[in-house]
Amino acid sequence: MSRYIASGQTCVASTRIIVQNRIFDQAIQKLKAKVESITCRIGAPTNPDSMMGPLISQNQLERVQHLVDESVHQGNLIPLIGGRRLTSKSPLDGFDLSTGYFYEPTVLVPGKKNPTDALIWRREAFGPVVVVLGFDTEEGAISLANDTEFGLGAAIWTTNLSRAFRISQMIEAGIVWVNTHHRNDPSSPWGGAKPASGVGSENGVDAYNSYTTTKSTIINYAPCEESLETDDWFGLASQNVRYG
Repeated sequence: MSRYIASGQTCVASTRIIVQNRIFDQAIQKLKAKVESITCRIGAPTNPDSMMGPLISQNQLERVQHLVDESVHQGNLIPLIGGRRLTSKSPLDGFDLSTGYFYEPTVLVPGKKNPTDALIWRREAFGPVVVVLGFDTEEGAISLANDTEFGLGAAIWTTNLSRAFRISQMIEAGIVWVNTHHRNDPSSPWGGAKPASGVGSENGVDAYNSYTTTKSTIINYAPCEESLETDDWFGLASQNVRYG
């Protein structure tokens, strides 16, 4: 859901998945099976059983295809599944997918060259494409997670609560989920931690403050005679006067 909802066209979509190498093969095989189940259920946008819709425009389709093709051609990544526009008849309902900007749900894994040099590793594709990399140590995982100019949302998946707290403090993102994604309470701020992650925060008191300007209005309601006695610093008579 964190990657393929809205065909990947959400600001907090999980464009990168960083998996412990000990379970890497198991994880990508389960991910592949899930993606295949989505692909075979893509159909007419009016069909409530269709699991994923098209991209918003021809330009966006071409942008996603360019990012994938460049990463693959340079040898940084290889497609585990997907990597192309859908143009066939839908196996779900026979809908002609070539009439829309449908892009196949895609999983990219490391190729022969350094995968972090791939442009799609550092850009938001805004399409149904995810890059999966492995890690050995906790420090390595944090380094990969923070290797981006974007810092809006991140998710940590673990059964170790102390590790979840520890890593959430080290992840450079405005929102960090633990064992979930996309969930947000209206009172919780929604905003990024890096310059490329939008401007300001939404929701909660942060949103209220961003739409308001603080103003101080000070009114002295004492009688004139009292004010002359207590506020006249340069009066002729020696007397105690107030300050502040």
